[in-house]
Amino acid sequence: MRAYIISFLLFFISVKNVISAETVELTPKQIPAQVWTLEASIKRATTVAPELRATEAEIAARTGNLTHADAWPNPTITLRADEKLGIEDGRGGYSVNQVTITQALPLHRLEHQRRAAEAELEAARANRSYQRLLLETRTAQAFHALQLASERQRLAQERLAFAEKLQLRGDHPGTDRLVRYLSPLERARLDILRATAHQEVELAEGKWSESLAHFRSLLEMPPEAQPETARLQPASSPESLGALLKRLATHPALQATQQTRDASLAAVDVARTQRYTDPTLSVIHEQDYLAGERRNYTGLMLGIQLPVWNRNDGGVARARGEADRAEAELELQRRDLLSRLRQSHLHLGHLIGQAEHYLTHLLQPARQVLDLTRKGYIAGEQNGLALVDASNTYFDAQARYLELLRDAWGEAAELRLAAGISLFDVSTGVKP
Repeated sequence: MRAYIISFLLFFISVKNVISAETVELTPKQIPAQVWTLEASIKRATTVAPELRATEAEIAARTGNLTHADAWPNPTITLRADEKLGIEDGRGGYSVNQVTITQALPLHRLEHQRRAAEAELEAARANRSYQRLLLETRTAQAFHALQLASERQRLAQERLAFAEKLQLRGDHPGTDRLVRYLSPLERARLDILRATAHQEVELAEGKWSESLAHFRSLLEMPPEAQPETARLQPASSPESLGALLKRLATHPALQATQQTRDASLAAVDVARTQRYTDPTLSVIHEQDYLAGERRNYTGLMLGIQLPVWNRNDGGVARARGEADRAEAELELQRRDLLSRLRQSHLHLGHLIGQAEHYLTHLLQPARQVLDLTRKGYIAGEQNGLALVDASNTYFDAQARYLELLRDAWGEAAELRLAAGISLFDVSTGVKP
């Protein structure tokens, strides 16, 4: 008996250990997946985006141009060797009798070259900020599209569950018990309602798969990744238009174009200085046969080009044309940014107001009508046509409301781009 009890206790302990081990193994699988927010998605996209690496390479190239812009040209050295001295003193042979060191003197060119290179570097840096804004907008659009696809998928499942509960018999668990006879026409309407719900589920899953593939590609996620986004919520009101207009002067795209214009103006001055090549100063050390002996002497030589045939008028005209084009592009961009900012601000306000109106005056009443119609249909007070109409009205209104929320968030992203504001700028009022 004692041996039997001991064996039973040992068996119980072994079973308990097995259960504990299995519990430990299952714990990691119960860890919830990461819920992606818009901020986290943008941080990930800016980390892996090749567009930003290209802008960094452009900045490195412009930095190299700036380093080279004010560098003096290298001096040149020439040697002359002949048999002149050997003939004159009778020694014969060849000897080096002249050494010349020549240095070009860039008197006015370097200042303008440096000014142009500095403007080009600042333009590249501003363009990097603008490319980051473009990437933020693109990521936001993909994120909100995935949000909408996820919400539409949940809505389609809700629609299917609603249709499935309306069974022809009420003895099935979880179904509504009908208290009246269903005609063949009403049976057909219920079948159509369920078939439509199944089609909505398939359509929503297809849209979700497409949005998910685009989101994974933009963030360079593995194909098996299943990122979950935060739920779609109403958009917040933007900052006042006047405050956004004051920030327009610091828009990265506008600053990039301004710096490009400044670089073009500096290039005009560079072209003007190139009417004349750099003067050269040469130091000459020569050996000659004088007064019956070899003697050394040193001399200076200054070389200046005479602009008789070519005054570089074509280069100046070309640089002047490039500067005029840059000035026109700056005015055009300023006009377009101002127009886009006003339109986006107005459109976002309309979308937010429309979503609020839709929620209060359409979606909530449609839900109440559906609940009342469903109860009346179960009690035999409403026909199948009224139920189908109430169901379609509610779920279509819900789908339209979700689209309005997505459109509002998408317009908020466009407004940030038009105003030149990053999502991580804490001083803006358009951050979600």
